[in-house]
Amino acid sequence: MDRRETLSAAGRVFLKEAFACPVANSYGASEFLSLAFECSLGVLHLNSDWAILEPVDAQGRAVPAGHAGTTTLLTNLANHLQPVIRYDLGDRVRLLDAPCGCGSHLPVIEVHGRDDDTLCLAAGVGMPAVRVVPLAVSTVLEEEAGLFDFQLVQQGPRELLLKTRGQGQKMQRTLRKARAALAAFLETQGAKGVRIECRAGESTQCGRSGKFRRVISLNAKPDDAC
Repeated sequence: MDRRETLSAAGRVFLKEAFACPVANSYGASEFLSLAFECSLGVLHLNSDWAILEPVDAQGRAVPAGHAGTTTLLTNLANHLQPVIRYDLGDRVRLLDAPCGCGSHLPVIEVHGRDDDTLCLAAGVGMPAVRVVPLAVSTVLEEEAGLFDFQLVQQGPRELLLKTRGQGQKMQRTLRKARAALAAFLETQGAKGVRIECRAGESTQCGRSGKFRRVISLNAKPDDAC
C-alpha cells in the first residue's frame, strides 16, 4: 500500500486470489519508503527508529493517541542529505497505545489513507442534504462491483461521474454493475434520483499536490448545503 490508497479487506482478497499467494501490507511514501510494515498478525508497525509520524488536526495541532488526525506530519531521521522535517503527507493516520500481540515494541498504527472529499448530495424536497464519506463509496464499489481503479467526481447536487482507466467489454460490465450498486447504496442513504455517468479509458484527476484522489467534489452543493 502506498499513500494513495489503503489496502481494504476486499482488495486483499482480490490480490490473494488473483496471484494465488499471501499478501503482505506495508506503508510508505516518496519521502520515506518504508514507514511501516505488517507483522504476522496483520498489524502495521511504525519504523519509529528512523521516522516520526505526528497525526494533527486541520490547525496543525497534535491529536490524542488513538485518534486519527486530519493529516499527518513526517520527519525522516535517516535522510542526512535532504532533511525532511514535519512534512505534510496528507494522510490520515492513527497511532495506538495498546501493544501488539506479536511482541514487537514498535508502535502500532492504522492508516486511513488520503482524506478525499465527502459527497454532499440533494435529498427529497424539504429534506437535509445527504453526506456520504469516501470510505463508504470505496467499500461499495470494491466489494459489490469489484471495481478498484476508479475516480468518482461529484459534478452537481445529483450528478456523479464514475470513471476508470480500464477499457474493454469486461470493464464496461464492471462499470454497469458499479453504477447499479452505487445508486442502490445512495438511495438507502436518502439520496434519491442521483444520475451516475460512467466512462472507461479515462484519465484521472490529481490534486494540486499531484496526488491521486478517489473521490472529488467540485463544490456543487445542493440547496441544503452540508
